[in-house]
Amino acid sequence: FEKADSVEGFLRTEIPDDHMKTVEIDSVKKILTVHHNPYYLTASSIKKHLESTAIKSSLLSDGGADGMWALSQMSEPVEEILEQHRAIVRWNIILSGICWMLSMLSYIGGKWIYLKYVGLLSVAFGLPPIALKAYRTLRRLHFDVNCMMLFATVGAVALQEFTEAAAVTFLFSISEALESIATSRARNALSAIVQLRPDRASVINPITKQIVVLPASAVPIGTLVSVKTGDKVPCDGCVVEGQSTVDESNLTGESIPVKKGPGSMVSGGTTNNGATQLVVQTTATADQSAVAKLIRLVEEAQTNRSETEKLVDRFAAVYTPIVLLAALCMCTIPWAFGNEKGRAWVMTGLITIVIACPCALIISTPVTYVAALAAAAQRGIVIKGGAYLEAMGSVKEIAFDKTGTLTEGVFALLHFESVSSRSRKEVLEYLTLMESPASHPLSHAIIKGAANEQVKIPKDLSLQNHTLLPG
Repeated sequence: FEKADSVEGFLRTEIPDDHMKTVEIDSVKKILTVHHNPYYLTASSIKKHLESTAIKSSLLSDGGADGMWALSQMSEPVEEILEQHRAIVRWNIILSGICWMLSMLSYIGGKWIYLKYVGLLSVAFGLPPIALKAYRTLRRLHFDVNCMMLFATVGAVALQEFTEAAAVTFLFSISEALESIATSRARNALSAIVQLRPDRASVINPITKQIVVLPASAVPIGTLVSVKTGDKVPCDGCVVEGQSTVDESNLTGESIPVKKGPGSMVSGGTTNNGATQLVVQTTATADQSAVAKLIRLVEEAQTNRSETEKLVDRFAAVYTPIVLLAALCMCTIPWAFGNEKGRAWVMTGLITIVIACPCALIISTPVTYVAALAAAAQRGIVIKGGAYLEAMGSVKEIAFDKTGTLTEGVFALLHFESVSSRSRKEVLEYLTLMESPASHPLSHAIIKGAANEQVKIPKDLSLQNHTLLPG
């Protein structure tokens, strides 16, 4: 081409940066090399841009002609693995419980009294995890329930009340294990929602028109994707070709499929359940789709703390130091009035630490909210957080949308009565014949109901010129 030095400035002015990456000019050979995205800018359109300003040019090679650029532009990311949280009661807690129960036999007296030393084994099995957590907390100059349980256990051992020390260790350890199990189940329920997100996309190469299967997360905006019957829409987009119906129940709760055609908008994560392929041009990436927003909403709900949770935290911050100070006074001052009173008051101080510990309040509040949010999410109800969940307690009246809320959103044949002279089986045979080609949910319900009664289409019956009428 001619006027090579003026070409780059012209292209930078006329073409957006996201359509064209780099422009290289060989002034000697007068060759222009453009790195561009063929979805937005083809080699022939670059040539037209140049010719519109009277710059003569010829196309030497088109790197996008074979369509192989798509694979390099859409590198496959590392596949995301859904983490399944699994919590169990650990072996050391089980052994701690067994030793504690054995040590309680010492209350029988006589020769059984030596079983109280088995309580030391219970403490040895159950205390290390508590002590480690308490150490990490104290290093940050904080004080929590682990510290209180550690002090209570050490004090009970110092007073040779081994059975009481074992009871404190085991009961607190088993409560933490149960909390962990409840939290794990809640997290697994929330993780299951991520499965709504489509994994793959059938990308249509704009040059060769061949379909390349790629991860949905690698599909850029403006890409043409093929959504066949039964496939999920990978990203939000606009239908450019095809007429079909789309199941949006996972987003809207409505079980009736929605008709889609050229110009209709579709949401990522919905399913094409019609009989025709849809060609969709993406208007958003997979992480910006409606399903992705739903997933983020549920994840953010866990951090949206309610007023009760905030109140419990403020209460524990003030209450815990007061309890500790009171217990410390009980364990130290009475020794000035004699050893007997000192021992009695130390025991009282240790009991105060255990009884007054707000661990039940602190642990139960967040676990309750997480479990409730997860249980609701499993049933298709998205609550934005603990604050909104708590506000629902003051609701007096609720107006429900019936389908998908009070009902399952799935049609079923529950009662069938024939008013004609034909038998029940014969009527069901004709209905099955008529409804088999249809895709309406009521058709599926009738066919399934007939199948439950072992009704099949007779071989001597045939259907011709079947037409679906709207209405």
